Order: sequence, then structure tokens, then C-alpha cells
Amino acid sequence: MMRHKFRRFGWKLAMLCTLGLPLTGCWDNRPVDYRALVFTLGLSASSKPHELSMLFQFPTPPAMASYAKGSASNTSQSPVADIKGHGKSVAQCFDVAQAQVSRDLYLGQIQLIAVSTHLSSSLLFRALDSLERTGTFDKTPFMFATPQSVQSVVSVKTNQDAFPSLYYVNLFSCGHCQTESLGIRFWQFAADALTPGVDPYLPEVLVNKKSQKMMVSQEALYRHFTYVGSLNPQETMAFSLLKGVAHKVNIYLPHLQATLRAIHGSTHLSVRERRGQVYATFHLNLMTTLEGIGTQTETAAQLAHLSKLSSTVLAHWCLGVLEKTQKLDVDPFGIGRKLDWRYPQEFKRFKHWHNEYPKVHMTVSVKTRINKMGDIK
Repeated sequence: MMRHKFRRFGWKLAMLCTLGLPLTGCWDNRPVDYRALVFTLGLSASSKPHELSMLFQFPTPPAMASYAKGSASNTSQSPVADIKGHGKSVAQCFDVAQAQVSRDLYLGQIQLIAVSTHLSSSLLFRALDSLERTGTFDKTPFMFATPQSVQSVVSVKTNQDAFPSLYYVNLFSCGHCQTESLGIRFWQFAADALTPGVDPYLPEVLVNKKSQKMMVSQEALYRHFTYVGSLNPQETMAFSLLKGVAHKVNIYLPHLQATLRAIHGSTHLSVRERRGQVYATFHLNLMTTLEGIGTQTETAAQLAHLSKLSSTVLAHWCLGVLEKTQKLDVDPFGIGRKLDWRYPQEFKRFKHWHNEYPKVHMTVSVKTRINKMGDIK
């Protein structure tokens, strides 16, 4: 009897110990003081051919202590440290970077990944694939692309005095804080890059060299893992309308001296196939507020005319973006993926969707509802 109770007690003790191990946060239970928590990771091409360059940006101990206490950090010193590593793989880059610091570089707290548009598709795939298989990496960091130096972009001073990565995390996390909700996480980019019938995209960050102010108002388009081109700010606004992620898009109609602000709404994509021809139709139901008009009055007839005119202008913008993606041969809207869902047998007949996407017949239908000045939405 005693032996039976002892066995049950031993089994419970073993279970408690097993369940308690994950609560330490890591198997080695290494103190945070001995770690450099990498917040920002930069991926770019090395000066040597076929080599990767990685930037590891982490907060300095004084800045981390000040941030934890909620006090202002010492403005005379940078709150972050930048370490670079070069090599054929992520592991080699990591080893080179680790040799330059006295603390353990920890990749379990990455908040942001900055990608150079000059990085080759093979190196980008290799880097992201290695990161995805890293045990401490959680696949949720935000990503952005830039044609400029990755280190200079991620080191620009922002209104987030603590750490530069917090600026982008706050920006991309709050969809309604942006004109367009451009935030893309690691797992979203990877999923679109590997899924047939859809291509990934990333917000593009540019820094004005004179003012040292950053601009996040463009989209970088990729075909799988290959960068193919960017959308300018107006094209990005139309892109966000087609994707249904626009929140504060504004347009000015010079003929009527009218300004429409906070254009937003829903988007529905319908796809059909007939005799080998694919048809894609975007239905946009939008709402906006009339901010001002040259006549200073808003009659029902004027609002109806404004609604029709703005719908025509926005539909023209959207068609222009669709035509540009067809010329670039990228499908960021997932038309091929939706075709695969609805017509799987027909989709299989297309050997290479990227050869078929430029032939898709595109249609955009826009309906705009205008709230008068002073109306509550």
C-alpha cells in the first residue's frame, strides 16, 4: 500500500517538474542580463557575391534599464547598438556578429525585419527559411522593404525615443493610424510567397536625406521572393482600396474644387473562367466625407454628381494599378488563388499562372457614398 502511494506521489512529482520546465522561458534559463535582445534584423546583400549581410540591432543596457523604469534615456548616447555579420548563411552571419559582443545574441524578441530590395531572391529565401526554422523565432515580426541602406533606415531618429523598432511596430499595429493599413508580418509574407496564385508585397520605407524624415507611403511588389518594382503613393492608395485596407485616403476634384477625405470601405473580388479566359471583377463599396466644395453649398444633386465623379476617378486609379501589376507580372491580389479555390481543375490547366495573369480581363466597380460636412459617420 505504501509502495503504491509512493509511486503515485513520484508520478505526480515528475509531472509537475515536466510542466514547470516551459515556465522558465528557455531550457538553459539564461539570465536576461547576459543576453542582447535583438529587436531589429536587417537583411541585405554583402559586398562579396552570393553572400548575405545581416544587421543585428539591440538596445543598450542603459537604454533598456531606462525604458523598464519609464524614464527618459540619455539622449547623448544611442539607445541601440548595431552589429553586422556577413556570410553564406544566417548561421555564419550570426557567428560573425556574436564574436563582436560579450553577451548572447537572442533572436526570440525580434520585432522588425528590414529587407533590402537589392537582395537576390535566393539569398532572401535562404535567410527567411533559416529564420523560420530557428526555435526561438516566433514568425510574427513586421517586415518592410527599402532600396536604401538598411542600417541608415533603421537608425533614423523617430518620435519613439526609446528604440527605432517601436515606431514601426506602433505604426503597423494600428491600422487606423495610417492612410493605408500596410503592416505585413513575417508569416504573411512567407505564406504568400509560397502559395500558388498569389504574390507577396511589403511596405516600402524611404528616408529623405536632407530632412532625415522617413516616409512609409509606398508598396514594394515581389514575385515569390524576387523584388520586381514599387507602387508610388497614389498607386499605393488605389492598391489599398482594392485590398480593402484604406482608412484615410483623400482626393481633390479640381473641376468642382471639392475635397473628399477619409475614403474607406469594403472590397469583394469575384473570379470566373470561361473558355480559357479568366475574368476578375473588384466591387468597391466606399464611404467618404465632403470636406469642402467651391460653391460652399451641398445640394442633393451636387452630392450625387460628386459621388458619380469620385467613383469614376477612383475606378480609373484602381484599373491603372491592376494594369501595372499585369505588366510587372505579379498577382498581389490573389486572383489566381481565388481561381484555384473556385475552379481547381481549370487552374491546374495553367502550367504557369504568371504567364496567364497578364491576360486576365479586369473590371472595377466603385460605388461611393458621401457624407455631408458635419454628418456623424
